[in-house]
Amino acid sequence: MDIVALRRIYGNRLALMGGIDKLVLPRGKQAIEQELYRKIPPLLEQGRYIPAIDHTVQPDVPYENWLYYLELKQRLLEEYHG
Repeated sequence: MDIVALRRIYGNRLALMGGIDKLVLPRGKQAIEQELYRKIPPLLEQGRYIPAIDHTVQPDVPYENWLYYLELKQRLLEEYHG
């Protein structure tokens, strides 16, 4: 489900949580960056959004990628919330 498209359709009438595609995590830093930058900043700007991975993290995700995802998400949240 495309969380950005949902926001376009429903605006702030719908609070959102999740929306980060778990399938990008094994693909590396560039894929993780593209996913997070495409979704987190614009959705945080519009409000009523909690960024999180959809479903559970798969066992094929390298630990380094998981840490990178967490660190980048934290950095984006800190940039927004100061």
